[in-house]
Amino acid sequence: MKITLPAALGVPLMIAAALALSTGPAAAATGDLAINGTTQTNPSGCYALDGTASIVDNLTDEPAEIHAGPDCTGEVLEVIRAGDDSRVTEAQSLYIP
Repeated sequence: MKITLPAALGVPLMIAAALALSTGPAAAATGDLAINGTTQTNPSGCYALDGTASIVDNLTDEPAEIHAGPDCTGEVLEVIRAGDDSRVTEAQSLYIP
């Protein structure tokens, strides 16, 4: 049986493509997220904020979005970069991937 070069290269390329498609993003940020002194380790998802004033310390490797509405809805008011902190006012929720 004679195998041609394109056929020999096709199988490894198909395997590589399948592996690339099956790899998804990380499930949670790595590190600590503190909201008003309560710390979440490796946080992920939506967190409620006070609505009047909250102190957020983002010691993760992901940015945190501050939303005007509850359940991470409404306008994004601020993005707290990884390693930064902020005093957040008039926001109702925080999202971190």
